[in-house]
Amino acid sequence: MLSRTLLFAAYAVLNTAAMAAIKEAGRIFGTGRHAALLGRLGFGAVCYAAGLAALITLLRGSDASSVFPVAIGTTVLATNVVGALNYGERITSRKVAATLLLLAGITLTFLDTARA
Repeated sequence: MLSRTLLFAAYAVLNTAAMAAIKEAGRIFGTGRHAALLGRLGFGAVCYAAGLAALITLLRGSDASSVFPVAIGTTVLATNVVGALNYGERITSRKVAATLLLLAGITLTFLDTARA
């Protein structure tokens, strides 16, 4: 179960890093800083590919109907944290409520996945 937890965490971290790299690439786009743009896009692509490898590994041992909700839910949680800490995005009361619901759903689905 620990290895599955680490794979889900890796998936979320890698996808969040990829999204952050692409967001940074969007800020650089059109500034003439081509090397920096390509570097961020390349880093994002590598992160997405590594995240996909983690997802494939998770799918080998469980149902997609259990893996995807946990993987996507943890990615949403990670992107909310990164958005708030790195980009100053607001955490509203609705986001807090949604986060609590996501945590409940992820926990229930993960426990169901762990039994499989």
